[in-house]
Amino acid sequence: MSRTRRNLLGMVIAASLSACASPAAKVYTLVAVPGTAVGGRPVTASVAAVDIAKYLDRPQIVTRSGTVELGVAEFERWGEPLANMVQRVLAEDLARRLPSGSVVTTSRTLSGDEAVTVELAVARFDPDADGTIVLAAQWRLQRKAGGRAKTETARITRRPADETTAAEVQAMSDALGELADRIAGGLPATLRRG
Repeated sequence: MSRTRRNLLGMVIAASLSACASPAAKVYTLVAVPGTAVGGRPVTASVAAVDIAKYLDRPQIVTRSGTVELGVAEFERWGEPLANMVQRVLAEDLARRLPSGSVVTTSRTLSGDEAVTVELAVARFDPDADGTIVLAAQWRLQRKAGGRAKTETARITRRPADETTAAEVQAMSDALGELADRIAGGLPATLRRG
């Protein structure tokens, strides 16, 4: 085989291999967002492990393309399991909203001194077909002193700034921040109950 043919064959093989290469995955994380602190005494609280809908329990970001059809973005992934990330970021969001001097931990960093534990179940946390983020969740504030814990529910929607995945993830962070506002608002009353 002539040198020209070998060079040409090598270029064809290289071009074929580069066409088969997968694009690099993009990795995303939820972030804590600012919020208004509630009044009262400092609180010690923990966020228990979050129960998350199984269809969301995957490394890829899930989207909806219709009422019953889900899409999975193979090359757009979470930086950690979504349940762990929601737990961590919710703890950060609550710490920003509770009275100064409050301490919020996760179930992985419990001190044993927490006055209340936030138990959260997420039934939905993904965009509708039109791109609107929907967070459907239930939570309960369980006092260390015992007593009946009331279950609260929320359906929070947020519209991303644009159609990018980064904007979608920021809207999810904002929705989680709004959930933290609601939970923080109920903490002082829960601690006052006897």
